Amino acid sequence: MARGGDDVTAASSLPTPRGTDISRLLGLHTRGAQLILAVYVASNLAFVASTADLLDHVWASYVAVALVTAGGFVVTRPHPDPFPLALTAAVLGVVVASTALVLYALPDTGSLGRATWYLGANTWLLWFLTLRRRARLAWAGGLVMLAETMLWAKLAGRGAVDGLTLAMPQILLLIIATLFGTALRRSSARINALAGRSVEAAAAAGALEAARRVQDERADELADVVVPALTLLASGTPLTEAMREEIVRVEAQLRDSVRGHGLALPPIVQAATRARSRGVAVTLLDDLGVPLSPIETDAVVRAVSTALDAAAEGSVTVRLLPPGRDEMLTIVSLGGDEVRRVAVPSGVGL
Repeated sequence: MARGGDDVTAASSLPTPRGTDISRLLGLHTRGAQLILAVYVASNLAFVASTADLLDHVWASYVAVALVTAGGFVVTRPHPDPFPLALTAAVLGVVVASTALVLYALPDTGSLGRATWYLGANTWLLWFLTLRRRARLAWAGGLVMLAETMLWAKLAGRGAVDGLTLAMPQILLLIIATLFGTALRRSSARINALAGRSVEAAAAAGALEAARRVQDERADELADVVVPALTLLASGTPLTEAMREEIVRVEAQLRDSVRGHGLALPPIVQAATRARSRGVAVTLLDDLGVPLSPIETDAVVRAVSTALDAAAEGSVTVRLLPPGRDEMLTIVSLGGDEVRRVAVPSGVGL
């Protein structure tokens, strides 16, 4: 009879779902993210163009907006978290350089207005670094931006406190980003845990279904073997010698399928039937309880078939041994006064 262990194993081999991280939750690969990036770039360009008449060195601000634009494309690049260190370093370089360029372009006196656009633009870059598990480096970049702004304010005669006041709202935004990133990571972990449990549940359901199919197949196979014999017995028809031999054969095959399930392979069943037809008492025992590998199955079939076909009288006992033994299979043949023992070692074919 066929074995169902491979079906159960296959049913449990379901693919593991791809983990969800913050980048996937943010949808950085979607058109919505691309639209937000376009708005970010356009806003920065608009701020520079609208405040060009206030700047001492307008070219520096335009170079800064080019750097910030490049940083926006880098930081929103889809990539599993944490964000790569090399790209993180590039974004931090953009923050430091663009801050220095805009501060160089700013006038020492007068109202600044939207000319300090770099603070919001760079905080936006640092926000994404924070969400993408580079919070410490993002904070380092934010503190450098704060230090640059305070130093410029002091050298321009505005006072370091004025620079601190100018940049402080962006530091508060970084605090919010850190808290938001922590909440998103927890949500991501819960999503991954739920996905893992879903796969485990699907694997368990698949294994149960495979086991049910195997049981149905075994029941059908047993019915094919046993029902004709039972029908004959129930009919009350006088049994001929050939009928009795057939019933004995069916009884032996039924016993093999239960007690020696792992050995109830078609070639072995056929060899056992041939041996029993010669008057040999055949006993098949399966104490292993787990499926054999293809290589092990080939070795067992060869050894058992050879021993059964070689037996002309007496008895043959074939046993699959429990796991952990040095030997996987033993065959003991008794014929007259001769006792012959054959063993197949464990790990055959390795």
